[in-house]
Amino acid sequence: MNRFVKTMTALVAATTLLGAAWAQGLGEDLTVRMGEMYFQIEGQEKNAPIELEAGVPYRITFVNEGDVEHRVKFGRSVEAEEGVPFDYAEHLFDGVFTRATGMAGNRQFSVDTGQLLELDVQPGAVVLVSFTLPTSTRGEWEIGCFVPATRDTPNHYIAGMRAPLIIE
Repeated sequence: MNRFVKTMTALVAATTLLGAAWAQGLGEDLTVRMGEMYFQIEGQEKNAPIELEAGVPYRITFVNEGDVEHRVKFGRSVEAEEGVPFDYAEHLFDGVFTRATGMAGNRQFSVDTGQLLELDVQPGAVVLVSFTLPTSTRGEWEIGCFVPATRDTPNHYIAGMRAPLIIE
């Protein structure tokens, strides 16, 4: 069987398992609100640690309440060029099936991937990401925004738009 067929078979199986988990009430729903220089879960301080459990199906809704786009990444070991952070060396969702759905402008989208590297979330946008993290991802990670500095705004990561992401 060629690699494409194996990949498509794995994506179909993962999609079926995620759907079955929510149908049985086994999934966890979480909302992460973001604005200028913060991520926040209801009832927590801005940029407080976000705790997830490996092996549990999640649906996380990302809501951009701010006035600017946010480039959200999940990883560890920040990479910088000339002292300016721009990415993570290791990405949390590399090799993990994810489904992202939402609106881009006035068009709805749905993307299934095994390599979610970033979410570009426009002002006012809502993006839903579904996934189950394997036990191999347990440990300390981070969620960060890597929008570079412009004339009007600072580099989001340097300005503090990041939060610990703990996988138990």
